Amino acid sequence: MRTKSEARMGWKGTVLLIFFFLAGVIAGTVIGYACKPIPFLEWLSWGQQIGIGYPTPVMLDLAVIKLSFGFSVNITLAQIICVILSLVVYKKFNRGF
Repeated sequence: MRTKSEARMGWKGTVLLIFFFLAGVIAGTVIGYACKPIPFLEWLSWGQQIGIGYPTPVMLDLAVIKLSFGFSVNITLAQIICVILSLVVYKKFNRGF
């Protein structure tokens, strides 16, 4: 059975993982957009948009109400690189807790 301090450590580790993951995604997005106009760094902005109901959402017509479902994500190489780097930093940083 885990003690209270061990349970808190697991909670902090999860929050830290989410923080580093989101920081990697945001940093990758910024780097991708910043490198798009630079010819020799343009490859960092290459990506693909994937999703459900893309490019047109899935429609459900119930006669009284119409529902549309859709979800899409734009993934670039800069985001992938930054997420991998942020997870490596997380592994190094999390050992201290």
